[in-house]
Amino acid sequence: MRIGMTTFGGDGGKSGISQYIINLLNQFNGLSSNEMDLFLYDSERQIFAQEGSAIAALPFSDRWRSPLMNIAWHQLSLQSWCRRRDYDVMFLPAGNRRLPATCPCPTVGTVHDFSSLHVSGKYDWARLFYIKQVLPRLVRRLTRVLTVSESSKRDIVQYAGVPEERVTVTPLGVDHSTFHPRDPEESIGRIGKRYKIDRPYILYVSRIEHPGKNHIKLIEAFEILKKRSGLPHQLVLAGSDWNGAEHVHLAAERTSCAKDIVFTGFAPASDVPDLYCASDLFVFPSLYEGFGLPVLEAMACGIPTACSNVSSLPEVAGDAAPQFNPHDAEEIAAAMEPILTDAAVHHDFSRRGVEQAGRFTWEATAKQTLEVIQSAANEG
Repeated sequence: MRIGMTTFGGDGGKSGISQYIINLLNQFNGLSSNEMDLFLYDSERQIFAQEGSAIAALPFSDRWRSPLMNIAWHQLSLQSWCRRRDYDVMFLPAGNRRLPATCPCPTVGTVHDFSSLHVSGKYDWARLFYIKQVLPRLVRRLTRVLTVSESSKRDIVQYAGVPEERVTVTPLGVDHSTFHPRDPEESIGRIGKRYKIDRPYILYVSRIEHPGKNHIKLIEAFEILKKRSGLPHQLVLAGSDWNGAEHVHLAAERTSCAKDIVFTGFAPASDVPDLYCASDLFVFPSLYEGFGLPVLEAMACGIPTACSNVSSLPEVAGDAAPQFNPHDAEEIAAAMEPILTDAAVHHDFSRRGVEQAGRFTWEATAKQTLEVIQSAANEG
């Protein structure tokens, strides 16, 4: 079987979609004997094209990176590439961002979420038009649709009008060789000076985006917690600035505990395990997630975790993390406080988290993905 696969729409290693692509590629190398081509930007070879991989890289100029140019490429050029390379199936792992209207071979696309339907103000009018008016039509044209949670599947069936039997849930996984418990003092020794942080601290890993990632409500909860308990903790917000980041920075400056709030900026993947492992608590107050991979990563590191009770997050966390209404700062603070003040509670959620994360592996995700790709090729 000859498979084409794109990396366009993956944000160059800085998003959850990028991590999804990278981890699938790691697994495909060992699991599949199929011939596979990988479409990528020339500047992203080091991110997606692994040295010694059997997957052939087809690099494209960065002039195709702009959204309009890249959308045009998917509509006008991808079809000719599929014919030229004689693919049995085309796999589009960032399907909620880039899909073709037509293709000469069967297509499989991963639609991670329809977050714009649930979080107002997340995108500008042009992106909203594409997501609400164009994307559902493109999704319906896919031979098979993958998604990462039952929550996202419901949205795809309801809003995109895709028959339920054509949508397969393939939950994300955790790289347990990377995300595992480590000595917290050794972890802070490796990353503390670089990010100007010290233990103890509460951690949130997410791009700094407002309103969707809900940093401001977490800052309010942190202020409540500091006033009520007098805990010495910092709040560490790890991630690069995104849409609306200025509102988050302003909220942090105006709070009474501004000196205890640290923005690290973008943290490379190599630093993220240590950021988790040196923390006392990982909190994830997002208003909507197609999956919420950082919740799994933190739990795999043995870090007690608290998260929102919305969208896919209850599926991911199970009973291994206290959950809260992300719109209520008091409720967020109440979920965090017992973990930070009671050693028995802290230990219990650490243990539960490791067990829950152990149920998710990238190998299982990749195997399911290849099965769906094979099924689509057979339908072709």
